[in-house]
Amino acid sequence: MRYPSIIAAMLFTATAASAQEYDEHVHDGFYLRLQVGGGYLRAKATDVSPEVVVKGGSGNFNAEIGFALINNFILHAKFYGASAPSPSVQVGDLTFEGQDSDVSMNYAAVGLGVTYYFMPANIYLSGALTYTQLSVSDGDETVAESEPGGGLHLGVGKEWWVSKNWGLGIGAELALGRISNERSNDSWNVTTLSLVFTATYN
Repeated sequence: MRYPSIIAAMLFTATAASAQEYDEHVHDGFYLRLQVGGGYLRAKATDVSPEVVVKGGSGNFNAEIGFALINNFILHAKFYGASAPSPSVQVGDLTFEGQDSDVSMNYAAVGLGVTYYFMPANIYLSGALTYTQLSVSDGDETVAESEPGGGLHLGVGKEWWVSKNWGLGIGAELALGRISNERSNDSWNVTTLSLVFTATYN
């Protein structure tokens, strides 16, 4: 007479365990992160005197696509861009404020990175090595661009689950670039710091 109650108890336990497992969020499988935000972009020319610095507030975009190698550890491609409209130009002690809103300084990067999530807090750290390029545009036309260079990206953020696979949150990203051209003075050290809103599917 005890068999039905035992079977019922086992089924209930199995169902509860399955529900608990479903409710626990894990970063695995396909990974997509999109980030937009604002920050500050600064490019300093090297090997020139007096010092030349181009700088200004920027809009930033970041996209990462990859796959979790193990739970919470993700390998991904990275696509990053920052654009500073009407940047100011500092030459030595003189600063020339940007006057034309159509003119912007742009920084682009593409590379390979990793992200690790600390669970269950859902806080992440990320890093990437990239190829980078600096350019100046006037409206839709590119009027100057550098040779490709190297870059390092570091990120940190916190997300909150809004569904089984989607998380929304905030983050910060630091991007460093070194663009060298030995044949000319078109060599730059680039720094951009941004605060972003982030949406992640994983």
